[in-house]
Amino acid sequence: MKSWEIAFTGSWPAALVLPLVVGAVLLAWRFYSRRRDEVGRAGFRWMVALRMVAICIVALFLLEPVLRLTRAEATRSTVVVLVDTSRSMSIRDAAAEQSRLEAARSLLAGTPADLLRRLRAAHDVRLYRFDAVTAELAGRADLESLESDGPATALGDALRDVVREVGRDAISAVVLLTDGVSNLGDEPGAVARRMDVPIFPVALGGQLGERGRFHDVGFSAVPRNPRFIVNNRALVRLELSHVGLADFTEPERRVTVTLREDGRELASRSLLLPAHDGTTEVELEYTPDRVGVRRLRAEVSEVPAETVLENNTRSFTVHVTDPRIRLLIVEGTVRNEHRFLRRVLESDPNIEATGVVKLSGRRYLVQGVQPGVDLSRGLPARPEDYEEFDVVILGDIGRNEFTGVQLEQLRDFVDGGGGLMALGGHRAFGAGRWEDSALAGLLPVSLGGVRDGHLEDEFAPVMTPEGARHPVLLGCGRFFEEPQARVTLEGANRLRGLKPGAAALLVHPHERADGAPMPVLAAQAYGSGRVLALAADTTWRWKFQVEATGRESPYYRLWRQSVRWLAGRDEPRTAPDRLVSAWSERVEYEPGEAATLRARVRADDGEPLEGARVRAVVRYPVPVRRQTPEGEEELEQEAEVPLTAVPLSPGEYRAAWEPPAAGLYRAQVRAAADGQELGSDEVEFVLGHVASEFDRVDVDRELLQSLAATGGGVYHTQATAARIPDELEQRRRLVLRREEYDLWNAPWFLAAFVACVTAEWVLRKRRGLS
Repeated sequence: MKSWEIAFTGSWPAALVLPLVVGAVLLAWRFYSRRRDEVGRAGFRWMVALRMVAICIVALFLLEPVLRLTRAEATRSTVVVLVDTSRSMSIRDAAAEQSRLEAARSLLAGTPADLLRRLRAAHDVRLYRFDAVTAELAGRADLESLESDGPATALGDALRDVVREVGRDAISAVVLLTDGVSNLGDEPGAVARRMDVPIFPVALGGQLGERGRFHDVGFSAVPRNPRFIVNNRALVRLELSHVGLADFTEPERRVTVTLREDGRELASRSLLLPAHDGTTEVELEYTPDRVGVRRLRAEVSEVPAETVLENNTRSFTVHVTDPRIRLLIVEGTVRNEHRFLRRVLESDPNIEATGVVKLSGRRYLVQGVQPGVDLSRGLPARPEDYEEFDVVILGDIGRNEFTGVQLEQLRDFVDGGGGLMALGGHRAFGAGRWEDSALAGLLPVSLGGVRDGHLEDEFAPVMTPEGARHPVLLGCGRFFEEPQARVTLEGANRLRGLKPGAAALLVHPHERADGAPMPVLAAQAYGSGRVLALAADTTWRWKFQVEATGRESPYYRLWRQSVRWLAGRDEPRTAPDRLVSAWSERVEYEPGEAATLRARVRADDGEPLEGARVRAVVRYPVPVRRQTPEGEEELEQEAEVPLTAVPLSPGEYRAAWEPPAAGLYRAQVRAAADGQELGSDEVEFVLGHVASEFDRVDVDRELLQSLAATGGGVYHTQATAARIPDELEQRRRLVLRREEYDLWNAPWFLAAFVACVTAEWVLRKRRGLS
């Protein structure tokens, strides 16, 4: 569209110039009218005309006229095309039995729609693919090679990324080909409101209710953050969704649900699904046989002509733990050994400690966890009451405080798999007349009687070769070997010797019994249970003896490892030949919460290794955009997280790290010392809910319609998408372009003025006018 106009751009106003022109013309007319007889009629007309033209040219010089040309032109704006390549786009429910991605390719490059060619005729087109991340495509070749293999759909992130890369002002529209199922990143509606760019969504796929031939069975829910106890029955609840089975026979509606770990079948169940659409809960039972974070996989067999097979399997993570150790401590008096022992054990989250202290007469005070059984006589009154405990510790208390039946029940408890530890004291062992009790046969040491007495002198116990290998003293060797770290005890109960089959872990440096060093700490198995005997009652001093020098004390390790050994929980997390074991404190974390990774590192001799360099390489569930120090953005697939030593825990390392995106994380933890690799272990944990691409298979029409309405775009289906180029053509921006041509400053304009004045002068001379 074109338009022409003449404008006056001079500084002289037309209201002033016009009267001057009229006045000048009148003066010229009057001047030549007086000499009409002299110049003749023709000469009069020519000279008046030439003078009037010259006056008008002068007037035009004053007004400075220009000729303006205005043209309205349509510009080539940028149209962004976004193609969803997540796994849900592999579902074959589009027109002509195409997958959703195939339908997108057909719309963009196939006939009759051929959107890319038609859009490029009037616009600059930027083509992108997106799933968990967004990437630009070079052209049709890249489009043909696209696969629907993205682990998640970050629709909001894709809109945000293209606006950031192309520029909001440069984009005239976004054409979005997707099923609208967004399960990662920013909320698409919020991003659309911020970007303020017209969005033209093309919904690929359909709704279940509209598909007469759609048949599907899949997992709609799996357990979140379950915690199971090793060697105990675990109940796994799964939820199955089923659609389009109304015309199926009963055999066709029967499916098998299987639970697996590393390909090994854990449980399986046959299930008859109802004919109506809906969900059905199924429960599977199995017994976990290993402690740690385990990755399980649920599978359901397919039904005939099933449309979507990808949701027939779902993986999830479970945390298998030992049950908390239930401990009973029975003391005859409140003493330092008892006070500090309770503090140590109650601070351990894996131990439930109940303390019973004799007050006076036959009165006992119950402290800590209340087990719900009768402890009014110190020890449980009934055999079944021992089911509430895993370990019993007898402190400084005499044999005469208990009945023979109580001690026989305690012996049966140990024989059946319980743990027992006897501590030293003035009323313990022989001094407490335990030599003829039902418990004398359980103990790993031989007792005399009240005449055995006590050793009162301070001494430094010596670790035996058996003690160096025993789980009770794991990591404590240097405290009994290095002079600067050696710990001491203030006396001990005198013992008669070590029983056959028992192991002396610590012995007295000078005192001998039965021809060998007198045992101070001894261990043995009894029936299915385990027994420890500690002939001293001043281990609490170890806490202060070592910590006062700025070193770590063996006190905590001794007691925690003793209780775990007695309860049968001393098995390592990994195989004995592995030096590095790692785990996550929890299986699942909430968004914004830091994940805690832990590792235990041992030297070749089995001792905890301090000073190791421990690193975790954590692989993200999806690539994450990071900004480089140079200010550029790049995609990051993994992060390296250093683990630091845990105070007072030799060989243990820890790191708290905040994961950047929701999903399943896999970390490989490596340890090295003195430039030598020690080994590695793998850890899995989850941030938030790990959404599957097939949790929802319906196209999200509501979301896509909302995106179109927010930015002023138009919602389309596969059938109507061919209209998009025409709709964008109607919205193309018109740019007005103006061109100006100076009339007053043109050479011919000046020439005309000179010609008029010269011609008039020549005529005047010829007529004899001055």
